[in-house]
Amino acid sequence: MAHWNKLCCVLLVALTGGPGLVASQEITWYGPVHAGQIVTFTCSSSCSTKCIYTWSFLGRTVNGSTLTWTPDGRDSMVELHCNILDPGTGVSNTMSINVEIHNRLSVQISSPNTVPSLNKSLDLVCYCDTVVYVLDPPLLVYQVVWYKDGQKVTLRENMQLPDNATLHFDSLLPSDAGFYQCEAYTIMSRRRRLFSLGYLLSFEPWNVSISGPDIVFPGRQSKFTCLARCSLNVDCAVKWQFRSGFPIGTHLSVYENELRWTPSIPGTFQNFTCVAENVATRRSAEATKMVEVKDGSEAVQFSGLFVMIFSLGQLLLFDS
Repeated sequence: MAHWNKLCCVLLVALTGGPGLVASQEITWYGPVHAGQIVTFTCSSSCSTKCIYTWSFLGRTVNGSTLTWTPDGRDSMVELHCNILDPGTGVSNTMSINVEIHNRLSVQISSPNTVPSLNKSLDLVCYCDTVVYVLDPPLLVYQVVWYKDGQKVTLRENMQLPDNATLHFDSLLPSDAGFYQCEAYTIMSRRRRLFSLGYLLSFEPWNVSISGPDIVFPGRQSKFTCLARCSLNVDCAVKWQFRSGFPIGTHLSVYENELRWTPSIPGTFQNFTCVAENVATRRSAEATKMVEVKDGSEAVQFSGLFVMIFSLGQLLLFDS
């Protein structure tokens, strides 16, 4: 029964719900699109004679106004194209939509609070987060295949499969690092294949820091830079967050990992948070910097003190 809880997603259901995209020339479907579940898209238009429809997606071509498709979970977003040809006029048109694929199957650590460490044991679990009911009688017999960096996992001395949905490491080695996915399918129908979201097993910390001043002054622009070092061969995207409130000032601009801000209210504090993340590997790290906005008169006093020190230095230099 424990295995059933982990792998309920391999079973398929028919989708129901509200309409999808509607335009003058329509592409319609019903309900959200889930990996491992059948969904039907319909392309419709008006032609002088009977329209000829052709679907194209993921390098595949399907003829007809309807496209019946079961996403396998490899992609989180898929672009569908419907080409409409009016044979009477020879005019054709193509409609395109981006479809988001929701995936209930994922690879997770058996204990969420566990931090993977070299020479320590670890369990990766092929897990489904929602029970899926089926119209057909349940098919409880399934098979799981594990992948690392896109290749089927070959068990080594430190690896075991204690059950169909768990990949166990007796003692983690540096060579065990990589991007893990599981594939599930019923033995009775290998066409019903479902690939999971992946998990990045890494022993390298993601270091994130924010460079820039700790003290800023009203009317003066300051620059802050998010410095992110992610795992080898894994790209991480950088985004800024303002959890303590949006920065108040006369100017704020963000371009990739660089933020420029001109504050306007002295005596306040502002927190900048930089998040480095990779959605595909479900890995992220962040850093927060607190900045104080001081009265501008202090900056003038400091500037005058600097000029005085510089002048004294010049005087001593020429006197010598």
